Amino acid sequence: MIILTKARRLFEILLATAALASLLSAAGFASGIGDPIPPEVAEDAGGWPLPNKDYENTRAAQGSAITSKTVSDLAVAWSFPIPGIGAYGAAASNPIIVGEVVYFQDLRCNVFALDRETGELIWSRFYNVTEVVGPNGPAVGWGKVFVAKDLYNVTALDAGTGDDIWSTRLSQIPTTGIDIQPAVYGGLVYVSTVPGTGDVFYAPGGIGVIYALDAETGEVVWNFSTVDSPDLWGNPEVNSGGGAWYPPAIDVETGITFWGTGNPAPFPGTPEWPSGTSRPGPNLYTDSLVALDHATGEMIWYHQVLPHDLFDHDFQISPILAERDVRGGSQKVVYGAGKMGKVFAFDRTSGELLWSTVVGKYDETAQLDVLPEGTTRIYPGVLGGVETPMAYSNGVLYVPVVNLFTDWTATSLDTSTLDFNNGTGELVALDGATGKILWISRFDTMILGGATVINDLVFTAEYDGTIHALRADSGEVVFTHKSPAGINGWPAVAGETIVWPAGVGADPSLLALRLGEAKPLAGDQNETSQARAGTEATASADADSISADDPISSEVVATQASGGWAADGVISEGEYSRSLSLSGGNLVVHWSNDDETLQMGLEGRAEGFVAIGFEPTQGMRDADMIMGWVSRGKATVLDLYSTGIYGPHPPDEELGGTDDILDYGGAEAGGWTVIEFERKMDTGDRFDKPFRPGETVNIIWSISSTDSLDIRHNLGRGTGRIAFEGPGA
Repeated sequence: MIILTKARRLFEILLATAALASLLSAAGFASGIGDPIPPEVAEDAGGWPLPNKDYENTRAAQGSAITSKTVSDLAVAWSFPIPGIGAYGAAASNPIIVGEVVYFQDLRCNVFALDRETGELIWSRFYNVTEVVGPNGPAVGWGKVFVAKDLYNVTALDAGTGDDIWSTRLSQIPTTGIDIQPAVYGGLVYVSTVPGTGDVFYAPGGIGVIYALDAETGEVVWNFSTVDSPDLWGNPEVNSGGGAWYPPAIDVETGITFWGTGNPAPFPGTPEWPSGTSRPGPNLYTDSLVALDHATGEMIWYHQVLPHDLFDHDFQISPILAERDVRGGSQKVVYGAGKMGKVFAFDRTSGELLWSTVVGKYDETAQLDVLPEGTTRIYPGVLGGVETPMAYSNGVLYVPVVNLFTDWTATSLDTSTLDFNNGTGELVALDGATGKILWISRFDTMILGGATVINDLVFTAEYDGTIHALRADSGEVVFTHKSPAGINGWPAVAGETIVWPAGVGADPSLLALRLGEAKPLAGDQNETSQARAGTEATASADADSISADDPISSEVVATQASGGWAADGVISEGEYSRSLSLSGGNLVVHWSNDDETLQMGLEGRAEGFVAIGFEPTQGMRDADMIMGWVSRGKATVLDLYSTGIYGPHPPDEELGGTDDILDYGGAEAGGWTVIEFERKMDTGDRFDKPFRPGETVNIIWSISSTDSLDIRHNLGRGTGRIAFEGPGA
């Protein structure tokens, strides 16, 4: 669905952009004809026309008015609610800024064009794909916007209107899909597949392949397999691997593209094939930097940094191109990094290793070829190391680092100890010539906001939503801004404006920070207003149930519970002390508690199940869940625990726990289902979250049209927060 606003300013922008698209098409800039650099990139160096600012991937914006002297004047100029929420939040990509337009894609694959000045919507294109985990995002060139519209297809949209131009399916394999922000150069669109889709990753037989598509037609011009063995190192029924997660660097003088590649699998092994024995050898070209000719896909050179990886230690970060001083001269280099927690410098011409430096917490056991008996704890873990893009300026690399461990056996990883709350972050500055550490700044939560240089500052963001600006020469923090949601995305900069996606949690938004143009926003540390009271709660709606220009809203009501509680499927006046309305009233959560007991009612606009989960760590993983429905007048309520990002969520009893629902009931009428239940605040069951009076907890929720657990939450799902009554309530 395309949504166009009627504002005059936006109409003028639309006409100008459409005219540019028409001129470019008539001039024949696609299919490699003319200047290989798209006009949008060549003519807008002051904007952010590429995923990492430029073809070198420096993420450095010089010439802005934002400096260490003015940064304290940054405030929110506008905020655009992000509708599409996936397992990893609503945003894991970089906006693109071309002229007066911001292009952005959320984690349901929906695409938006916004007025850079006001944040008003110009057009939108909705795909609402639930299985995407990211990263994703748009690329802009030759009058088109290129995106992965789902797990398998790359699509070109008209940059002025959002209309479809062409679509090309890259993967015919259900378990191999696209998780990358495209790049554009030489009349081509560069993308890659990875061996995974949604909640199924590294299924046997999956091979990541890099593709170049004709920007005008979508035709595949060339492809390059990142696995050197068509039979997957001898065991295609077990093994998988490779692919690229982030855009390449492109040397516009030589036409060579530089890609970081993903890991082999299974990791670390299987019961039949422990410690990767199903895939003997180095498993080329995984965990490598690969140099490919942009026009043909011919490999110029490769350098594998981690042969026979056992620990999911991708070398996935976008490479950075630069020059370093060598004995009074200069040498062209390419830098790479990834989840193994090391940064590498290579000679750009030969691939020769120049230096490598460990960043963050690092164990030498990460180099093991065979795991010993028992459990081995390793830093960095599967979600540690360098997870998001680096930046480069004035001879210095700025590296965002996540410190988070994983516990391993020879055949599996222990997901029960994989907790985002244990993760911390660092921003590390390295001398680009030598790899020497210049300074380190440490943070309480994971750094997942990448690194971005603006003049004498370097910006980054924590997973909890805190944005920091540090002095580039010392690491001193000089500015902090608390966004209304957590951050797992990285910003674009144009002029005095920083556009940053904050997509994790209850209020996902695309924020524009600008010098001197503040609008009040809840949670903004730069405003004088106090934070909202702990009794307030916010929530995000499922993208299927709202339109792009509807605000994502929630309503919380606190009253004095005056009536007795009964599990009868009827929400009576005064029965509950607090209520939270979600998704425009499609689900209402009611609750009351004292020091010992919690009573809750779920009122959903659905004729199937309603469900709530407490304190997930990632997607649905580790959520303490309650799910209920009514069939033939009889209510069923289950005490569940989610063991994975997308489930499954078996009953606690099947996992060795107990059913701790003390009382329950329900009713179904008029298209609504009401489920009520009672449980202890702290049940003592390790598969139930212990609650404390006065505590605020994160929730996930879902509603369905059917009682069948085989049908997923097809009417809505989302996230939110609820606050329990204090002690003595």
